[in-house]
Amino acid sequence: MSRAIRAFFRALKMALRGESLTPAHYRPLTAWMDGVESQLSLVLDTADEHGFDQDRRQDLQLKLDGRLTSLEQSLQMLRHNLKNEYPRLIRLNDRYSMMVVQSINMNDQYRVSRFLEDGAIESDPLRQALEDLNQRLLNLPQIEFPASEE
Repeated sequence: MSRAIRAFFRALKMALRGESLTPAHYRPLTAWMDGVESQLSLVLDTADEHGFDQDRRQDLQLKLDGRLTSLEQSLQMLRHNLKNEYPRLIRLNDRYSMMVVQSINMNDQYRVSRFLEDGAIESDPLRQALEDLNQRLLNLPQIEFPASEE
């Protein structure tokens, strides 16, 4: 309990000084994550508006790497990675964290691209939103560590 209280007050002091818990060299990654999250929300909203609700996204499945995977599951895995995995890796702040981010992103991008290739999504607005998401996933920023942290 006291550890959590110390962490809270440390974060509060940093916030009051205008500092961030995110190391400066990760700021391009966090900006990219925000953009991907916005695009993912747009994909889900567009899907709902054009008859591709959650149930239909769950029903649309492809066999990827030997396993059936639904569009809904793929999009929710992407959201999980953005909200949980990437922030955890940023907090680790080591040179291997970015390699893991790249690997996870490659898997997310692969799933999105395969659903685009499948042709089952005929709605032009939804296809365009997914293509825009795919482009964002392809544009993961490269992170350069300061020399003292390598």
